[in-house]
Amino acid sequence: MIPEHAAALRPLLTRRSTAALRPPAPSADEIEAMLQAASSVPDHSSLRPWRFVVVCDEARTAFGEALAQAALEQRPDLEAAALEKIRNKAFVAPALIAVAAHVDPSAKVPVWEQVASATCAGYAIALAAHQLGLGAIWKSAPVHQGVAIEKALDLTPDDVFLGWVNVGHTGDAWEVVERPPADLGASARILDVDGTPLPYAG
Repeated sequence: MIPEHAAALRPLLTRRSTAALRPPAPSADEIEAMLQAASSVPDHSSLRPWRFVVVCDEARTAFGEALAQAALEQRPDLEAAALEKIRNKAFVAPALIAVAAHVDPSAKVPVWEQVASATCAGYAIALAAHQLGLGAIWKSAPVHQGVAIEKALDLTPDDVFLGWVNVGHTGDAWEVVERPPADLGASARILDVDGTPLPYAG
């Protein structure tokens, strides 16, 4: 990669998921900035097919309970230890931002594309957190549907809960690390003029 290109794209090239997240929770201004960044993703027909729920500090108890109740609704035989493990997912970071696709089945935009747009919004939150000097990691639960989840996240039956982004501070030991170049030959092709996909050679 040409050096000036690498420098311009450094925020994307150095982002990485960070599981070890510490208090305090991001400030109100930082959360606002992340949500604004998430709302800038590609959005066919300007549907804005995403919903965010910010969960900080004590509110994590309610979110964890919603996760547990959703799991119990699907599997009434779950043992107490398993339920507690699911509840604890809400406490891994000082804050989290739940992400859902707000789907409009009647729109001309296919449902998959609406979900894809909302998924991009989740990535944008993680990227924005990185730019703000915060750590972030995308997380999910075994169960993404249920009465408790729909109530906590204000979802309609058509909406799709995608997961959440844990956000917090990383501590003094955390450093921005350059990613090794990806092997694009394994994942990319160049279409020739005759319609043949050729190996990507850079």
